Amino acid sequence: MENKNTVESIENKWWIRLLIILSRWVVGATFIFSGFVKAIDPMGSVYKFNDYFVAFGLEFLIPLSLIFAVLLAAFEFMIGVNMFLGSYRRLTSCLVLFTMIFMTPLTLYLAIANPVSDCGCFGDALILTNWQTFFKNVLLLAITIFLFIFNNRIRGIYNRPVQWITVLYSLIFVFAISWIGYNYQPILDFRPYKSGLNLAKAMGTESSDTGSSGEYLFIYEKDGRQQEFTLDNYPVDDTTWTFVDRVEKKTPVIQEDEFIKDFMIISPDLGDVTDEILTNKNYQFLLLSSDIAKADDSEIDRINEIYDYALVHGYNFYCVTASSQEDIARWQDDTGAEYPFYYMDETAIKTIMRANPSMMLLKDGIIYWKRSASSLPDESVLTAPLEKLSLGQIRMYNADRRIMFLALIYLVPMLILLLTEKTVAAIIVNIKNLRMKRRQEKALRSKGKRINIEKETTKNDNKEL
Repeated sequence: MENKNTVESIENKWWIRLLIILSRWVVGATFIFSGFVKAIDPMGSVYKFNDYFVAFGLEFLIPLSLIFAVLLAAFEFMIGVNMFLGSYRRLTSCLVLFTMIFMTPLTLYLAIANPVSDCGCFGDALILTNWQTFFKNVLLLAITIFLFIFNNRIRGIYNRPVQWITVLYSLIFVFAISWIGYNYQPILDFRPYKSGLNLAKAMGTESSDTGSSGEYLFIYEKDGRQQEFTLDNYPVDDTTWTFVDRVEKKTPVIQEDEFIKDFMIISPDLGDVTDEILTNKNYQFLLLSSDIAKADDSEIDRINEIYDYALVHGYNFYCVTASSQEDIARWQDDTGAEYPFYYMDETAIKTIMRANPSMMLLKDGIIYWKRSASSLPDESVLTAPLEKLSLGQIRMYNADRRIMFLALIYLVPMLILLLTEKTVAAIIVNIKNLRMKRRQEKALRSKGKRINIEKETTKNDNKEL
């Protein structure tokens, strides 16, 4: 009796109730964010799963990486939504607790052994070190234990009869964005290579956006040692210094979050052709394939049509890959490819585009657009030079607009359900009652038929007697 009174007194304290709600929101929002960013970019999660499988000697699981990636994203998003809304309180608390009990020791091992540098918990949206991930999980584990004890004390936002609808809609939503991210490209791009990006600027190379300070550096040499001087301190009166060169001091204007250092294209004949491609003021099609031996060739007709179109209008067309010469030769034999092949680091290609193959349009170092092979235009669209087509315009990436679109798609139906949940619950109850009534009527009809059959059998037996 004393323990029961103690629990009731705890439940009646407003600060405990507030702490329960805040704990739900913290844990729920963390899982929602984690599942959402994984669902947006399933191939990013696939690459991370592959890293883990290789690090732990489980390469035989690599073919299942996509299934694991999609299911993990859906699971995290679902339990995050349930925790945030207070739905299925006991079950959700148990699932979250079991998840954290498993993940916390695992991340401790990862922090100590460091087999993979980035845990991939939040995809490319938020990069955490293994130690940061471990401490984050320790905090979440503590909050989860608190919720395991007290989460059942406060009801959720939605009533129990309609909670299954929120779960079903959340799963449909998360599977839909995973499907789009896998078959086309992620709706939200957390990687540096966004449409509209000036690659030359982002790499710190000279371009129209590179600022000049108007200052000069003077290089002098003395005793075989060269040193740079500014206009204020150069050794004008010291004749022991010999003038070597004068260079203008350049100050590239680069946003910190756009800095790129792994974009390098190598020609088998000319070597590094990165600057040549980035400074070319004409349109250039780059067919990207991280592993051309595994590339999907179902859209090869569209690719070849774009190559023919590029030849007619004087646009460059390159295939950029990390594959071996043998794989390239096999691709050429299978597809009839006549375009030149250049090389790039496999990780860089996977960062630029997830689909294999995919295509990027460049002009003057600017990414005009990126598309998977399945979304490339066919020859019916390629009716004029790119300057006269919408295909030749920059498709600026607008993260705010896309986030707003996703928020409306998900939150509006959830809000409508919240406002009409009593009506929806009544409809569900009526449907259940109608089904039960039909089952009872069907059972009665079956029973009546069985009784009639028994009577008829008895009547026939009596006649025979």
